[in-house]
Amino acid sequence: MTGERQGGVVRRNVRFQSPMDKARWLDENASIDAARPYVRDIAIRIARTTDPNDPGALARAIHQFVRNAVHYVHDPSQEEFADTETILRRGADDCDGKARAFVALCRAVKLTSRIRPVFADGKHFSHVQGEVRWPGSETHPRAQADGWLVSDPILKGSELGDVPQNLPKVGGKWLLV
Repeated sequence: MTGERQGGVVRRNVRFQSPMDKARWLDENASIDAARPYVRDIAIRIARTTDPNDPGALARAIHQFVRNAVHYVHDPSQEEFADTETILRRGADDCDGKARAFVALCRAVKLTSRIRPVFADGKHFSHVQGEVRWPGSETHPRAQADGWLVSDPILKGSELGDVPQNLPKVGGKWLLV
């Protein structure tokens, strides 16, 4: 990793041996981010808007917050990774950043969550999503068999548990937020 300072921000060139290394790195750093006071404060504010006995409502609220408060931007020519506090303060990032923010906010309020790498045609790393589960989540109608629910907050109108294939397209493309 090399770094250079640009306008008060240290930009680091991060290279990974494999797509799974990238996913692990994002997941590990989401845990670090979850402990940051600013991230915890945002997560707690979101939690206060939901029933404290309904972890599903909390997970949905976090998904909606990231979907609506963090604008999606396409990957720059050279990939950049910001921490969740930076992502939330600037209000924009790519799918890596939005997934990382979702996972960090979930972890800050003790929801089990993880980064989910997506492979086009099963081989090529093409996208990153978040996933969340809680006791009883396997009964949620959009849950996968093991209880995990996908969060893909780059898609306009997506709800927790939606997978892109089930969302409407306009002109053959999904609407991004």
